Amino acid sequence: MDRRVALAFLVAVATILAGCSWVERPEPAGPAPGNTTETGGGPGIPYDRLAAHADALRDRGYELSLDVRIRSPNGSSNETVSVASDPASERQLIHRRTTDSTLDRYVDGAELFTRFVADGSTTFDTADLGDENVTFTTDGDGSVAFVNTVHGSSLRTRQLRRIYEFGEFEPAGNVTRNGRKYAAFDLTAAATGPNATVTLNSSSGRILIAPSGVIRRASIDLRGTQRGEPFVYAVDYRITQVGNVPIQPPGWLDEARESGNATSSGSQTTSASG
Repeated sequence: MDRRVALAFLVAVATILAGCSWVERPEPAGPAPGNTTETGGGPGIPYDRLAAHADALRDRGYELSLDVRIRSPNGSSNETVSVASDPASERQLIHRRTTDSTLDRYVDGAELFTRFVADGSTTFDTADLGDENVTFTTDGDGSVAFVNTVHGSSLRTRQLRRIYEFGEFEPAGNVTRNGRKYAAFDLTAAATGPNATVTLNSSSGRILIAPSGVIRRASIDLRGTQRGEPFVYAVDYRITQVGNVPIQPPGWLDEARESGNATSSGSQTTSASG
């Protein structure tokens, strides 16, 4: 079934392609009310499910996989991200790959090591997170906001908000995956309205939420044409592991350390950002 997608939808896509900040709705604090496995008769997914998701992983290890594919006449964006984060050891590994570069980050306590590969060259960088007033986890009295910590900010909840913004999801009952029960929410519509230049030819999406509040998977796939050109907006967000997430130092760590020592001695190194 063809649908006309609203101008607001196009503006949002253009915002992503331009790399600008997403305008986020305020999110209620605290966990979602009620049992997340109860899906009958209620409204669509409330925004406090995003807060419950972050709360459930505040002090637990997790592995995250994220795939983003965007194509429009204004440009394209392809990105894959994997995150392994363990608050107990204060270690984290991030791998981010785009069409023309890869970025690897390793955090060990307050130390950040980076490897950046692009245009056939590899550069390294080191940094002290303490110098930026960023900590790995919240302290004992909770005075450091979770979203400002290394562990919390790497949850990539911005992509979850984008999925919520682009699609309308409704409860679809309980499902079981690998012996675990989840509350399922299926895409029922994309944002629609007048003055559209996009024809949506196909759409699909699903969100699975565990009883703990963790959003184990959220995906959306919209395809059609924009001004006669192919249009794709696809995001797949997955929490693949929760709890015990052992993290070993990467094989390139020694090179990054040597790069840091060279910088201290006065040699120049290229800083990788992302």
